Amino acid sequence: MIYINIYGIKVKVTIQNNRLEIFVRQYYALFLVDILDDVDLEIYIDKYGYFWKPSMLDDLSHYTTVWDDIKVDFKNKKYFFRNQEISGLLTFENNWKTVVRWYLCPRKIHHILHIFLQWFKRIDKYYNRFIVKSLIHDPIFILLEKKLSINILHATAVTNWTKTFIFTGLWWSWKSTLASLFLAKKWYKILSDNYCLVKDNLLYPFPELPRITKETANLLWIEAWDKADWIKSYLKNELSWLKKSYHIDKVFICSYAQKSSLMALTEKEKVFELLFAINNYTKEFPEYLNLAMLALMDQFNTWRQRILSLEKFTHSNKFFLLQNDKDLNSNLETIENV
Repeated sequence: MIYINIYGIKVKVTIQNNRLEIFVRQYYALFLVDILDDVDLEIYIDKYGYFWKPSMLDDLSHYTTVWDDIKVDFKNKKYFFRNQEISGLLTFENNWKTVVRWYLCPRKIHHILHIFLQWFKRIDKYYNRFIVKSLIHDPIFILLEKKLSINILHATAVTNWTKTFIFTGLWWSWKSTLASLFLAKKWYKILSDNYCLVKDNLLYPFPELPRITKETANLLWIEAWDKADWIKSYLKNELSWLKKSYHIDKVFICSYAQKSSLMALTEKEKVFELLFAINNYTKEFPEYLNLAMLALMDQFNTWRQRILSLEKFTHSNKFFLLQNDKDLNSNLETIENV
């Protein structure tokens, strides 16, 4: 059993698989606590592969069918879904307490493909990261939005204790490469990778281990750590010294180009649209995945609140449009001296 306290959101996680539990403990090491008197969220995970069958979640005969594999029991406040490789049952209790039961079952073609690409010894690493992202992050992120008005950005953040930068953008916009560059060349620390938790002018570190490709590691002359999947490896990034929050200096909206350029973005409406589009396009918000119809139960209705929080964020920070090129050292100096 694992107890986690993430900025006031109290979570209890029960896992049936020992290797997965070790992975989750490592992943959430900064937020682990010995015990919690009460919890906002209980998560139960039953991990199994394609060749195993799960125990029955519940008797679904009295559920209302909403769409395909989404079913709702309005009377007992239960929400069931089956989406590609994941199925889950959410039960809502008093005082915002939520109980989630998740089951992972890879589709046959995916299972065979992962065996072919990664072989058996690395399949666990892929599935464990997939489980953390889809089965633990999502309900926690919704509660952070609902209870604390914390926004989630698809972004990476670094700090040197006096300056804190955020890099956001779509895939392959060199967000993690820039963060790794600051780590290797300027001794910055990576506060968040992939997910940034922000509110107004503050960034709240989130412990996702940064992942880089072999090409990036070679380019920066840095040593990658453990394999994350068949493409990327984890990067060593000591985080035991973290503060609860950091003042944001600048936010860079990134892309890749043949020639680098940097332009200040002063139109807040344009900034808002760009940030909103990045999250929408990458589908990093939980509701795009498994929990899209929770509004039917009047649970986790964060859409309007998210927009208001994002508007405050855009008005509280300085934004720049950054085009990266292969001259990484030049990019670094441009960002630091803007």
